Amino acid sequence: MEQLQTGKGSKSMYLQIKEIYKDKIIKGEIKRGEKLPSEMEIQQEFGVSRITARQAVLELEQEGMVKRGRGKGTFVIWRPGIEEELTHIKSFTEEMKSMNRVPGTASLKVSKIVPDRTVADIFGLEKGMEVYCIKRVRTADEVKMVYLTSYFPLSTNLPLNPDQYSQSIYTMLDYSGVGIPKKVEEKISAVLPDKEVADALKISETMPVLLRERISYDDKGKIIELTYCYYRGDLYKYTISTTN
Repeated sequence: MEQLQTGKGSKSMYLQIKEIYKDKIIKGEIKRGEKLPSEMEIQQEFGVSRITARQAVLELEQEGMVKRGRGKGTFVIWRPGIEEELTHIKSFTEEMKSMNRVPGTASLKVSKIVPDRTVADIFGLEKGMEVYCIKRVRTADEVKMVYLTSYFPLSTNLPLNPDQYSQSIYTMLDYSGVGIPKKVEEKISAVLPDKEVADALKISETMPVLLRERISYDDKGKIIELTYCYYRGDLYKYTISTTN
């Protein structure tokens, strides 16, 4: 049985229990689809309260490691991290489908805003001009994977009703006549998430994320998208293939 640390400066017991099971899941000792011990079994194994056991399971669920079903138990849903090749222009939906993952959207908000100076300068907007701002949490196999803040010029005529976003935005741009991006410029860096990003992905503000800054252009060289993508650093990585 794993021993919990109780000395001065030790982590909370529920966090220690969460990390023990998270490690077992990542190492494959508890596989996808298998059942996690019940809260009562966790309570008995570690000699903790039912509340502590429940909080440990909740933490695992928030991190996308497990899913609870009322009356059915808690099952592992985690899969090994996603590896993407940066060789083609793809929407998140296309990326996930190409990897046999099920894409989804956990939350989506659409609004018209007057952007800050940085965003306005990228689009070449005059003071006071608006853009569409779309904030989304995208999932893969029900696990929160990435938080996106996207900006689009008003000329794209995107809908303000979130219910109309049942497909990828690139597909919507294509149907509307704007067209899918023909060229993208991207920068990737490792950063610590701010509170907004951490809350959206249900992670700690001390867990690094991969920030992918993307500017997309149409076939005439006009900017049609600026997106800041915050990927969970523990579940996502990129590969680049080159030849001479």
